[in-house]
Amino acid sequence: MKTLKDYLNDIKPKHYHIFDSHQEQLVNRGMTHEDRDYEVYSYNIHINNKPKAGDVFLYRRPGKSTKNRKFNIYGGGVIDYITEPDIDGYVHAMVKLPFKLKKPLEQTTSKFLEDFKWTSKDKKEGSWAHFWNQYGMNVIDEHDFWGLVEDQEFIIPSKTNPYNPYVEEAAEEYNETTEDFDLKGFQINFEDEESQKKMPSRKNDSSRELTGRHVNYKKLQSKKTSVGKAGEYLVLDLLKEQYEGADVEIEHVAETQGDGCGYDIRLTLQDKKEVHIEVKTTTSNYVDGFYLTPCELNAARQCLNEEASKTKSYSIYRVYNFDSKNKTASIKIFDHFNDADFRLAPTCWKVHIK
Repeated sequence: MKTLKDYLNDIKPKHYHIFDSHQEQLVNRGMTHEDRDYEVYSYNIHINNKPKAGDVFLYRRPGKSTKNRKFNIYGGGVIDYITEPDIDGYVHAMVKLPFKLKKPLEQTTSKFLEDFKWTSKDKKEGSWAHFWNQYGMNVIDEHDFWGLVEDQEFIIPSKTNPYNPYVEEAAEEYNETTEDFDLKGFQINFEDEESQKKMPSRKNDSSRELTGRHVNYKKLQSKKTSVGKAGEYLVLDLLKEQYEGADVEIEHVAETQGDGCGYDIRLTLQDKKEVHIEVKTTTSNYVDGFYLTPCELNAARQCLNEEASKTKSYSIYRVYNFDSKNKTASIKIFDHFNDADFRLAPTCWKVHIK
């Protein structure tokens, strides 16, 4: 099983932190917070300016936000980058490599937490009084961070910011196929460049009539196989056939670690170089016009810098013309995906009052 140290192996933080989560905050402290756990954390640099890009943090849910009034430490991540401050000094720390503890460390009920010997902060035995910073941002040292979570089991949290629910094509990956989806006898067509049909660009997107259709998120949790998941199984089967007998590890990380990696399948080649594969599946006959989440785009871009490209690459397996009834599909492979080679079109914006 992959450990948290393996997961964060490439990260060399200057500081370690414990941040109070504001997402479920029940008490208004008179501050504006625009947080989404595992995606973005907001704070004011005039009060605390210690976090830096590359720092690692843990999430703490304060007792004021829990039903039993006991705080718990339940996950964390790495600060990818920090936005420029607004006129009042508020910034957003964007999160990468999120992780969620399978069993949160809870005040009182966790003997491990209660007995933990801190080296970065002074704690009175049997009491948490005056231990946590009032603003909710605490700097800890490397010893305390790994001492708390090194042996904890974790998962990568599912997408907390799903595709724009008002775009029909974005929802297609989640549409159900059938309960008895079977790979046997599935015909895959690898079409050449000239025969691939590309989606025409809309000359006037603003004139498009909104349908008001949105994703049925209950269906995403259905036992039935979604179009997107069926495509993953399809590619997984192809890869297993392709590398049969070779010294290659194939892991379906979307199943083993969750949806937060930014890709679905990881190949570990004989030279230990990794290939991260994101599978994009729709029933449409267009090879392009598929959707990437911010997490997926970020994962692709992380493979592009000179140092990272020596050990990993990012590919997109575009499965289109998917027909589960007739067992046919077409595949286009975008090796070493670089978004600079494509035209990325924004589909929605989040709006905040200034």
